[in-house]
Amino acid sequence: MTKNTKTADTESMTIDVGEMYKYKKEDLMTDISSSAYSNLAYVQATHRDLYIDFLEMPGIKREDGKMHIKGTRIYMSHSAAQKLSKALDGILKTVHSDGGMEFYTPEDKTEPKISTKVQQATTRNKL
Repeated sequence: MTKNTKTADTESMTIDVGEMYKYKKEDLMTDISSSAYSNLAYVQATHRDLYIDFLEMPGIKREDGKMHIKGTRIYMSHSAAQKLSKALDGILKTVHSDGGMEFYTPEDKTEPKISTKVQQATTRNKL
């Protein structure tokens, strides 16, 4: 709701921000404009918020002799970070209990093997 008032020298307007940002669930569309891979995260918390640096390791050695590590920093409120933590915990527990999580099994020291429980169960059934 917008309300305009005008006097001789000034004009003022009242804007209802809640009304401005009101939407229906079916009108909500995700627009992911970029994506990145991360195999390391560095987390810092301040009294006001939290930020996570998602990094791509090991990085690239440049002409200056230094390793340059690509990364993306995400800032979030403490409450948003708590929700993210709970969501990640739930998703990872489900994937792990369903046998879909990758894990490292050092069968041969010269060649590391990455496998999942699902793949191992399939292999056992074939034997």
